[in-house]
Amino acid sequence: MLYGGRLGTSLHELGFITEERLSEALTRAYGVPAADPDAFNPEAITLVPHKLVTRFKVIPWKLRGQTLFLGMVDPGDHEAVARVGYSLGYIVRPLVVPEFRMVRMLREHFGIDDRWRFTDTHGDEAPPAPPPRKKDPDEAAAAIETATTRDEVVAAVLSLGLCYFKRVVFFIVREPWLIGWDGAGEKMDRARAAALRIPLDLPSVFQGVTRNRTVFVGRPGSEETNLKFLAAIGKKPGTTAALLPVAVRGRMVNLIWGDSGARGAGRADLGQLMAHMQKIPRAYLRIIRTRVAEAKKEAVSPTGNGKNSSKKRDG
Repeated sequence: MLYGGRLGTSLHELGFITEERLSEALTRAYGVPAADPDAFNPEAITLVPHKLVTRFKVIPWKLRGQTLFLGMVDPGDHEAVARVGYSLGYIVRPLVVPEFRMVRMLREHFGIDDRWRFTDTHGDEAPPAPPPRKKDPDEAAAAIETATTRDEVVAAVLSLGLCYFKRVVFFIVREPWLIGWDGAGEKMDRARAAALRIPLDLPSVFQGVTRNRTVFVGRPGSEETNLKFLAAIGKKPGTTAALLPVAVRGRMVNLIWGDSGARGAGRADLGQLMAHMQKIPRAYLRIIRTRVAEAKKEAVSPTGNGKNSSKKRDG
């Protein structure tokens, strides 16, 4: 939910709920069985063409006679069920799979890039926040505290960063990758930031900050990963920059890169910025709690999302 994933994924990743409890909740919400990881048959993955798996984000779980049990994040996607069944001639029985497990399995068995999960799955999500602009630091920090969506948090963080740097890049941590999400300032925008993808299993300043959860201010080293990143954003090697971590409940979720342009040196007086950044994890947790409360309210409301609703659940 924080980065386009579903609410259940965020709750699991932040340690609020176990996979077993999440699967039980999804089973009740959709009225279909949860996929049992121990019953998964790797031989079944060849039954569904790669193009269908890529399009619908499903995974063949097991085959019993002419019945194909299909793992799905959204078992209510009748088009996916019909298309797979029609194409293969099987009777398709949906099984609900938590989104985070689907991400791993699609990557492992089909080589599908996990960026698909970062596209918002909520039809009622607020429209994207306007492009970030430089604000007074206190004003930008206040916008973090009042944000009601992920995009509003990101826009406020970028505005805050622009008070200290000429260029800011907002990353999300998805081991083993650091994925660019948004950016602002000199020669940087959302499209350019989204093209950035940095491996965290190779030596770099990004790996160090992620592993140690410490702020970096200085000159990135000569490691190949650092040099590739600097070239991608058009920054001269040997100049200084800052890299700031964001953790929620002990889990690294973001890195914020800031620099003073292609040749400029990064600012060292970052105490106020770091203090304001403490508002980011609090904003995330507040948004999650609000979504949980809304989901509970909808679950008990006669007009809410019952099993027959076509609205997507937060699995």
